[in-house]
Amino acid sequence: MSTSIAPRTPVERFASLLKGLREAVMARSGGDQLSYLLIGLIIDRLRGINQCVGRIAANIRDGKYAPRRFAPHRKPAEPKPRQPSKLPSKFGWLLPLVPLAVGSRSQLQSLLGDPEMAALIAAAPDTLGRPLRSLCHMLGLRPPDISPLPAKPRPPRPPRKEPRPRKPRPEPLPPIGPPPPHPDAPWWLRMPPSRTRWLPGRVRKPKNPV
Repeated sequence: MSTSIAPRTPVERFASLLKGLREAVMARSGGDQLSYLLIGLIIDRLRGINQCVGRIAANIRDGKYAPRRFAPHRKPAEPKPRQPSKLPSKFGWLLPLVPLAVGSRSQLQSLLGDPEMAALIAAAPDTLGRPLRSLCHMLGLRPPDISPLPAKPRPPRPPRKEPRPRKPRPEPLPPIGPPPPHPDAPWWLRMPPSRTRWLPGRVRKPKNPV
């Protein structure tokens, strides 16, 4: 009885490709081949690429992916100097260090030509482009030029609700206290109480008259 093996997804093939590439890098340890420091840096780079691609692909599959919104770049007043990378920067720098990486290079080239992988990259070209370009640069491959999928038309916005009418403000209450004097009253009645101490009728009499 023959058992049929389900075809692997592009993400699973990509993870298997990077796993074999990491094993090829680790096989170069010992002797005069590669230092443990360089091997650790390469493994960290490959592991980060694998995690980034797997996370983005899972978000696309679950419908949780949202494209990035790039804000206008503002140059800082005092730009910080960019720290140089500890890994080589030459195009295809991993091939001379790890000769077995040639097999991973051909696998990656075949995977990038897969229509399912191309559709996955086209769904998120901005976020998937960076890790894939880094891996292609390491293995000496030109990254594919894939344009993003056409944007879906946005649903029409619901009509705006009419603003509620504002309630009229209540009129202010009159101040508490005696009513103001009549404008035709004598001038001494229209003066404030603090200014009427000197009037003749309010002169204080001595306590002990002579």
